[in-house]
Amino acid sequence: MLIKKNKIKSNNKGMASNNGDVGCKSSRDPELFAHLFVNAPIGIYIVQDGRFKLVNPEFQRISGYSEKKLLQMSPKDIVHPEDWDEVRNKAIEMLKGQHSTPYVFRTLDKSGDVRWIIETVSSIYYEERRATLGYFMDTTEHERAKEALRISEEKFNKAFRSSPEWFVITTLEDGFYLDVNDAFLQTTGYRREEVIGKTSKELGIWAEPEQRDEMARILKEKGVVRNMEVKFRIRSGEIRHVLWSAEVIDYAGEKCLLAVTRDITPLKQAEEERLQREKLQVLLETAGATCHELNQPLQFIYYLLDELEDKHPDDQNIKDLRAQCDRIREITYKMDNITTYEATDYVKGSKIIDLDKACKWPPP
Repeated sequence: MLIKKNKIKSNNKGMASNNGDVGCKSSRDPELFAHLFVNAPIGIYIVQDGRFKLVNPEFQRISGYSEKKLLQMSPKDIVHPEDWDEVRNKAIEMLKGQHSTPYVFRTLDKSGDVRWIIETVSSIYYEERRATLGYFMDTTEHERAKEALRISEEKFNKAFRSSPEWFVITTLEDGFYLDVNDAFLQTTGYRREEVIGKTSKELGIWAEPEQRDEMARILKEKGVVRNMEVKFRIRSGEIRHVLWSAEVIDYAGEKCLLAVTRDITPLKQAEEERLQREKLQVLLETAGATCHELNQPLQFIYYLLDELEDKHPDDQNIKDLRAQCDRIREITYKMDNITTYEATDYVKGSKIIDLDKACKWPPP
């Protein structure tokens, strides 16, 4: 190691401040200076005539180069080529006292890896000649964390904006819309300015408002809701069936919820159609069997009626009985020609098949 106790002493005698420049003469204890230089947790270096003159162990560790190698190099050799002009200009401005804010730049260590550095420099006299004292701190992990956060936020924003699912951010308590994505606007038919700053209650989005109350209760207890099946009313008044998921987040210093909504209306419609087809199939099978069973006794009744009418042509009871048989025949015709499942309300909330709508009547 080049820096030793006797070296520090001899250098200290040769360093003095001049016109505000920093000089090592201000350090009255060479041993303390040597200890701080060698054990400092940040890189420290002295540059003179465009070359490194002193480098501490932390500077060597950050750069990856040995002391011997560094003393043969200039700052330009380790600064990322794309950052060199900016670093040089900022260093000159700092040396002239034009600004004092540390500047950040990239370096290339011995293995070629990029390291992020925050640096300050000051003017000193070293061995009775002007030099630059630099403080060199590795902030690579911090910069990587910032970059990771930036990428994460960028991915979130991209997913938020471009997702085919509805994404919204609202306040937890009142349901004020803070942000919505294009999928929400396209499906609901609202414009952004009609939504932002309004509450879901004002827009009437929740077809069953009690469902939002239930959702808010769950979120306050558990912080998350997954695939809650609800009904939303869009601008046209149409009811959409959706799966609604949300998490509580901190947004602009307030408890909010990030919600994603999947429109399952087509699935619900397809399921309803499937159930209708199944019901219709059962209905057709039942109707066919019923008609088959009724037609034979009905034909026999008509045969008897014909004989009775021949004997008693003016008997009103016989005529009324024939009219009822004709009605039964009409019903069996309708049942035998059902094409759709159509129900109608009956007594005590029950439903029955609406035969007039379920088949083509009157017949062609």
